[in-house]
Amino acid sequence: MSKVERVTRPHVKPLIEAYGLAEATRHGSTLTIAGQTGMNRDHQIVKGGLKAQALQAFRNIGEIIALAGGTPENLVHLTWYLALSERSFMEDAIDVTAARNEIFPGLVAGSTAVRVAALLTPEILIEIQAECAL
Repeated sequence: MSKVERVTRPHVKPLIEAYGLAEATRHGSTLTIAGQTGMNRDHQIVKGGLKAQALQAFRNIGEIIALAGGTPENLVHLTWYLALSERSFMEDAIDVTAARNEIFPGLVAGSTAVRVAALLTPEILIEIQAECAL
C-alpha cells in the first residue's frame, strides 16, 4: 500500500506545515489539491476583485501540479467556492471561467461551483479545490 505524500510549495510550508497541513496530497497517481485562494507568493490576497483572485488561485494550482510532476492536462475536477456577493452567481461564474481559460486554455475537466456565505476572511472571494490523475 502506497503512503500519502505532502506536496507543498516551499514558500507556503512555514504557513501550514506547523498545523499538519499540506497544499496537496499525493496517493499513488491521485493528487488532491487543497483549496487555493488568490494569495500570492508574498502571502497577500491579490487586489482587483474576483477575476484577479481566480487568476491567482489557478496559477497556484498550476504551480502545485508542476511541483508534483504533472501538467494542467492532469486536472480531472475543480470545485469553486464563491463567496456571496452583490453580483449574480452567473456573473461570478463567467469571471471564474474566463480566468480558468486564461491560465489553462483548452482544459477539459469537470467543475462544480458552490456559492457560500463566506470564506476564511472577508477579502477572500474564491477558493478552488482540484483533483488530478498523474
